[in-house]
Amino acid sequence: MANKLTLSKSKINTFIECPRKFKYRYIDEITEEANKYMLLGTEVHEIAEEIAIELMEGNEIDDVFLNLEYDEKLEDHIRGLEKFFHDIYSNGYEIFSVEEYIVDEESNMNGIVDVVIKNSKDELIIFDYKTGKPRNIDKYKLELCVYKILLESKYLDLNVVSAGIYFTSSAAYRIANFGSHSGDYFKSQSKEDIGDGDFDYVDSVVYNLYETIDRNYFKKEKGFLCKYCFYKEMCDGDFG
Repeated sequence: MANKLTLSKSKINTFIECPRKFKYRYIDEITEEANKYMLLGTEVHEIAEEIAIELMEGNEIDDVFLNLEYDEKLEDHIRGLEKFFHDIYSNGYEIFSVEEYIVDEESNMNGIVDVVIKNSKDELIIFDYKTGKPRNIDKYKLELCVYKILLESKYLDLNVVSAGIYFTSSAAYRIANFGSHSGDYFKSQSKEDIGDGDFDYVDSVVYNLYETIDRNYFKKEKGFLCKYCFYKEMCDGDFG
């Protein structure tokens, strides 16, 4: 395992989307130019990190947002972040970690977890920010499984009980539990669970990914999104 490519949720999701795109991006290391959506995501994540760090240092939420400087185009995202952090503190949580980079040698995965909060029972809840339109939690279960694996590999005495996506522009939550729905605010908001079958799916995708690398055959997944793909001309030229 040590000699194999270290995986992340982005690499796994790219492989699911299109194995050939995975090859260009992560095997051939051909860098994709950042588009406006990527740049927006980066800006919002950087501001969210700045806010969380100030709150962890003991600053008041209203003061942090009053003194925040940002481009006008981010107004909806900032208001969404303000609601998110108010929800955390008004419901008795504290911020556990922010933008933490974790490497798990056992699973051969790494990743950056946007924000982790802790409840009064020292249970952890993961949140990942998204700047796009709200979508069903099913789309994100794989990456939430990866985040749980990473966090629990580092914090062996703590339990990740829930994980969610927070859509900053619309202040919308999509949350799933790793077990009981009882307990606290965010767990009670969940309408779905993440179970053993979801982790089995992660294992099967990872197995197929490494098998694909070993065979050195990266199938092209033809679909509607091909015409928007950064690698389209290269792909058509290489393989037709």
